[in-house]
Amino acid sequence: MQLIREFDALVHATGRLWIRFLPQMGTWLLLGWLVYITCLMTSATLGNAYGALGSIVFVLGVTANVVSVIFAIHAVKPGLGTVERFIAAGEAASPPTEFPATVMASERRIDVAILTVGPVLGVYAVWAIVDGMISDGLVWNTIIRSFWGAGEFSISRRLADLPFYLVLGGVALIARLVYTRLVRRLRSPWWKLPLVFLEGLWVFAAFFIVLLGLRAVQNWLDERAFWREGLHAWHGFLQWLPDVRLPFELTLPEALQHASIWLTEQFLPGLWQGIALPLVWLAVTAIVFGWREFRARDLLTVTLRERADQMESVSGSKRFGSLVSILTADLRDKWVPLLHAFRLIWRAGPHVLGAYLVLNALLEAGSWAFHAFLSRTFSANTQENVLRSFNAVDVVHHVAIMSLSVCLYAAAFDRGLAGAAGLVEGVAPDTTGSPGVGRGESAAQGVKVQ
Repeated sequence: MQLIREFDALVHATGRLWIRFLPQMGTWLLLGWLVYITCLMTSATLGNAYGALGSIVFVLGVTANVVSVIFAIHAVKPGLGTVERFIAAGEAASPPTEFPATVMASERRIDVAILTVGPVLGVYAVWAIVDGMISDGLVWNTIIRSFWGAGEFSISRRLADLPFYLVLGGVALIARLVYTRLVRRLRSPWWKLPLVFLEGLWVFAAFFIVLLGLRAVQNWLDERAFWREGLHAWHGFLQWLPDVRLPFELTLPEALQHASIWLTEQFLPGLWQGIALPLVWLAVTAIVFGWREFRARDLLTVTLRERADQMESVSGSKRFGSLVSILTADLRDKWVPLLHAFRLIWRAGPHVLGAYLVLNALLEAGSWAFHAFLSRTFSANTQENVLRSFNAVDVVHHVAIMSLSVCLYAAAFDRGLAGAAGLVEGVAPDTTGSPGVGRGESAAQGVKVQ
């Protein structure tokens, strides 16, 4: 029953947020998509004749798409019920003492984008969303080449492109550091807009370097004798097993072979896409909403934290700590909060998480059905109809599904925030005093979550 109640609460909260904030979300998502598709087609037109420029233009479009999603999430923040109740109650019900002040504060969009464009772009890279964008670029490049004779599309994830991404990432990192120092005292948000692009360019290159490096390691393993011997040993083990006929019309070796294929090709990818990705999106939403004023030590246990304090008390360790602090500032400001957000997600409890994952799976299935409906309706019969309606179908699908997804992430975060404050039935407040999860006694007075 608790799972059903949480599912019903999430459905209603998602619907209320979507109806209330669709104009704001739709505007940002549409603007981001327009910049993205313009940059994508420009990059496809430039081809490999201007490969470096085409790559930069492509990353600009991807960054614009990412920033539009961040702005759409940020636009929903005024609708968070838990935050609204704390603000409305004032001193009568203050939030837990360890809640970040940024959760309750109103932040500038550009500042939020600078801090969160890296993690969101990381999601795009790791979960192959960027690969889908590259595929779209290849399609448009093929079409443009048939009309205007442009060169081949310059964006790819081939190992041969690794040196280019190394140079691109190094230049972007240096340019970002220099530009940050130049504009750090300027208050106008327009001066920080190029910083968002430089951040996106650096993160894009960094993740491609890591992914290409992993692919190189995989290729190296495939060529090693011990790897091939392991595969031979596995097949030898299957041949050694007796051909016992099982009740479902398979022998024991056949059943194990099918099970191993199912595990590697179905179960693990499904776990990665159906559970890991929604949880990461929820963590990203948390840091966009301000759940990010933490230090790396906040992820440690109390004992390890005390030992770290003892090390910092030594003068030599202080100088070393200052150097490490400078070198790891980017990691602490943008990636540690993402890890810390998982503690809030875990704190929400199994019923909230279960309802959220089920609702996300239903939304994903609805997304495929909605895209199929749009394609059959507007892209049927002829190739001309497909080309004419390709972008229209894409933008309608993107705005509708992404806006619903953003509202679902926001509703689940709000439920987790209420659970951390001890305001949700069946979820007790954290009394350990661990950073990021409040003690909840003052919060529970006079504030109720419906």
